[in-house]
Amino acid sequence: MQPCRSRPCRCSPIRRRAGPGLTVVEVLVALVLVAVGLLAVAGASALALRTANSASRERLAVRHADRRLAWLTAAGCTSASTGTDSAAGMRERWSMADSLDGVAIVETSVAWRAGARQRKLTLRSAVVC
Repeated sequence: MQPCRSRPCRCSPIRRRAGPGLTVVEVLVALVLVAVGLLAVAGASALALRTANSASRERLAVRHADRRLAWLTAAGCTSASTGTDSAAGMRERWSMADSLDGVAIVETSVAWRAGARQRKLTLRSAVVC
């Protein structure tokens, strides 16, 4: 048998071993993995931002309700009052019930929107008259 070089080659080509580089498929798989990782980081960041924003709004609502409760307690039982107020995207509603056996119930509620949902916080306290 004669070697392939002396005549037109009908032999199968000799495969060489791959060198120290990466194949196109390996590079594409690596790029897909990096892209998925970056999307996961972006999603986690968006969730963390929404959670922090929601906590900030809830903290502000607690502050509003606490101040209103302190104001109603300081006003005392002499004047039973009910009212509403709106500020900074929050609606406040408060009431002080008539004194019964020297104790009045004070309630304040704050409502606000968190995305598509309506959130509400209510604080109640008893005031000794």
